[in-house]
Amino acid sequence: MQKTMAGFFKKIKKRRILVISAGGLQGGLQCLYFAATSDAWEIIAQSFVPYPQKIALLLEQISAVSTLQVALNDLAWLDYRLSLLFSECAKTLLAQLPTTLRVPHCAVLNKPFLWKGPTGEGLQPANWNIPLGDAQHLASTLRIPVVSDLLRHHCLAGGEGILPANYGNLCIAASCGGIVIFINIGLIARMTIVDTGRNEIVTDSDTGPGTCCINAVMKKHSGDGENEGFDRDGSLAAQGTVDGDCLKTLSEDPWFLKPAPKQASTQLFHDLLRLPQFTALAARDMLATITALTARTIYDFYRREFRQLSSGQTVYLSGGGSNNQTLLQYLKTFFDTIPVKSVEELGIPIDMRIPLALGLTVNAYVGGTAVPWESGDTPKIPPLGKWIWP
Repeated sequence: MQKTMAGFFKKIKKRRILVISAGGLQGGLQCLYFAATSDAWEIIAQSFVPYPQKIALLLEQISAVSTLQVALNDLAWLDYRLSLLFSECAKTLLAQLPTTLRVPHCAVLNKPFLWKGPTGEGLQPANWNIPLGDAQHLASTLRIPVVSDLLRHHCLAGGEGILPANYGNLCIAASCGGIVIFINIGLIARMTIVDTGRNEIVTDSDTGPGTCCINAVMKKHSGDGENEGFDRDGSLAAQGTVDGDCLKTLSEDPWFLKPAPKQASTQLFHDLLRLPQFTALAARDMLATITALTARTIYDFYRREFRQLSSGQTVYLSGGGSNNQTLLQYLKTFFDTIPVKSVEELGIPIDMRIPLALGLTVNAYVGGTAVPWESGDTPKIPPLGKWIWP
């Protein structure tokens, strides 16, 4: 497959790639359009498209429990509407550009999913992914090849079902120098540490809750229509006081002590919000404490997994949660002498670091670069994904 891709794209010196990536289930679609050569990239356009209300409600209903409780006709409608939404997002973004830039050379589609996790057959554990939406409509609408089913192919290639983005993370970090600590704060927080001197990924793993617990506390302590379901800018958490003893208890949950790499889901942390020591707090103290938990578990993970306390380290934040100013202050306090910055200082929109890293990985692959995959040693299929042709 790589030889086929390299042959198809080999005459294109500067490839234009469109990335459509599903954010959190309560969020929307991240759309990023960029051009890249073998050693440089530039962003052409980007947008964030929130899910329409019915899609958001169904996705939230699916994610709330481990068993599927959605009618089949609703599930079919959701799958169909997401297929159309992918194309609608792409056409809206591209229509704003000059005619010469409106046609990408290829697209990358990271779909939302019903479920992802371990399963087993014959006592042999494995991972699997059940995505939503169809890439064929996007490929046929834009008349370009589309790579999709990224998580599923990573599972089939022997991996755990993670986005193949780390080659792109190496490309982004290359201009920084030293040790680069990428932290993406969505519903779940994920840390990727890059040693630019050795050009290698030191660790790449979920660290714990991002904004999922913060959002849950916000919803629990407000009536219908009283807030947006999240603590905008961390303004309410800033009005509370962190309970240090409660924070320590929360941060000692066994999951946090597991070694990397590991993957988290929002359901993993529901029980933390039911601890009597936590529920006894006043509402805004609960919010301050649970916001501090995100910062502390990120830092605790860093100290456990990366013991090289040297100079030249920088933290770069991305994801919607990095807009939470209270969380940002907690992170700066924990990391202390290590600078904590936004990826915007690298010329990357706050929500677009993961889509860009994913797109840069695809660009390298179709250009014939040997990409190291985080998967089995001898995968029988390309770990990158399934190619759909118009």
